[in-house]
Amino acid sequence: MLPDRADHPVVRGIGRVRLHTEKYWVLTDPLNDVLATVTFEPEPEQGGSDPAATPWHRPVTMPAVWTRRWGAGRVFVSTVGHKLDDLTLPPIRTITERGLLWAAREN
Repeated sequence: MLPDRADHPVVRGIGRVRLHTEKYWVLTDPLNDVLATVTFEPEPEQGGSDPAATPWHRPVTMPAVWTRRWGAGRVFVSTVGHKLDDLTLPPIRTITERGLLWAAREN
């Protein structure tokens, strides 16, 4: 969770979550309200000395949970959930439930 967004109702009271699952490389919009991120660590080269074989050579941080207002609507996104087991973790389940409730509210 991002410390400066810790007061957002979707993530309030939830600290750092360690999760071992597939990570998603996403396109992002600077108007998204990012609540949590994931960092991709550099992967070992698989193609020997070919730099194209490794997609990145330094840590890259991507949004993982965000909200966005769109006109009169609300959007909640969580990239977590590649496996059903991911959603059974209490903090992930809480974030998902709160996010859906946040998006369903008016105003």
